[in-house]
Amino acid sequence: MEDEFEKILKDHFTDPAPIVFIIGRHGRGKTDFSLYIAEKLLEMGLVHEVGTNIKVETEDPRIKHITNLYHLKNWLKSSKKRKLFILDEAGIHIDARNPLGKLNKEIRHLAFLLRKYRAKLILVSQRAKDIESTFRDTAMWLATFQKLSKKTALLISNIYGSDEPILLEDIPPTSLKYDTYDIAPFSTEPTEFEPQSEAQMLLKMWAIDNMSFRQISRQTGMPTPTVIRYVKEAVKNLLVNM
Repeated sequence: MEDEFEKILKDHFTDPAPIVFIIGRHGRGKTDFSLYIAEKLLEMGLVHEVGTNIKVETEDPRIKHITNLYHLKNWLKSSKKRKLFILDEAGIHIDARNPLGKLNKEIRHLAFLLRKYRAKLILVSQRAKDIESTFRDTAMWLATFQKLSKKTALLISNIYGSDEPILLEDIPPTSLKYDTYDIAPFSTEPTEFEPQSEAQMLLKMWAIDNMSFRQISRQTGMPTPTVIRYVKEAVKNLLVNM
């Protein structure tokens, strides 16, 4: 399965269309499979960074926990590296029955910019029809993996030119550890300040934790002028992106 699967990933994740679905009933291993794909894409060099609202237990700096649209936009804009974002519980967060919702409208606009950001989007849901219709448009939709069990899936591809699904068997589990009981939240704005960089962490220590620059310097081991410079940089970036 490994060689075949790597070819499938290469064929699909080098194609311009940015949207991939992973669907299937509860307990079929959709979330696990999405993270396995992310691991393989990083390993193959097809993407350089992965963001997701799944709570992954990792110290790998290439994998970011992103739970709101504000931080997602900033992450996509942060560099020209090829990126993958995995939105778990997509049928809840961008529900097709709520096309005028604020999150639906904003993420719909973002979907049209994915190519500009050299990014791919994996949407994980029990059913594709529950997801905002924009993402199901054949101009953007790339493929659907339908999980039949934890080890098997059907691939319905938009690029192979055949209506015949491809059966994938012996799918291994991801090696990434994650909280299977986490609700995988996703919102328009941060519910609280979540530092996304070292500079933002220093800003939090100063503005929210009420630490002086000298106290931050002692705790982090950074020279005080460096702490001040990083905090100014974080404030500037936050204001520019408002």
